[in-house]
Amino acid sequence: DNSVEELLPPKFELVELLLDSSVKEVSEKKIYLNNGKEISYGIAVWAAGNGPLPLTLDIIDKLGEEQAKHQNIARGRIATDPWMRALGSQGSIISLGDCSCVIDGPSGPLPATAQVAAQQGEYVAYLMNKEYDMSPSDFLDGHQLPPTRNPQVERAWSELIPSLVTSSDEFAKPFQFLNLGILAYTGSNTALAQIAPAPNASPIKGSGKVGNALWRSVYLAKQVSIRNRVLVLNDWIKRRVFGRDITRL
Repeated sequence: DNSVEELLPPKFELVELLLDSSVKEVSEKKIYLNNGKEISYGIAVWAAGNGPLPLTLDIIDKLGEEQAKHQNIARGRIATDPWMRALGSQGSIISLGDCSCVIDGPSGPLPATAQVAAQQGEYVAYLMNKEYDMSPSDFLDGHQLPPTRNPQVERAWSELIPSLVTSSDEFAKPFQFLNLGILAYTGSNTALAQIAPAPNASPIKGSGKVGNALWRSVYLAKQVSIRNRVLVLNDWIKRRVFGRDITRL
């Protein structure tokens, strides 16, 4: 994206970009790519993430064909329905966060980010607190019905509006991701920020010092307690005054 590239500080110069290349092996002095190319190096910084855990792969394998046919999209993650239920488990396994991939949901397949995982966690916790039945025995056109509501548990106002639209209050609404924006720290007290103030609203964009101010504001606001905010703010002040502590690296 040329518009994003122009926001980066001048020192962030791309030396070489290798397309259609993946790392096959890393030795003490060389990096071997899948196309046969070898790259000599002194220090290698790996920032491409990791593969799925053996537990995740084991669950995918044991759930059988229902998972296998969606792995072209899930790619090593557990395929789920829009209610975070692992496909093929009949609602007995709930999967969310980095190890899951929502298939055919309102938001489609989502990236493995903390923002997605946090919203999915809140969604699943809500269903459990409201005692939804995640494993209804009925099926429709080969698909398991959505989680059903416990009629003895009082509904929240957020559930009343969807029930008026769908003329049904029996089933849980599917998970829908709300993109709150993207933040990226680019070093030297600079950052890129794109924050959505409201759904379907034009995002607020910032780069450099302005982007850093937006990044720090969101970071502080997302702390779970006042104590954490004070500790984080204190660390930022100490680093600004005394520099970064590298004694434990």
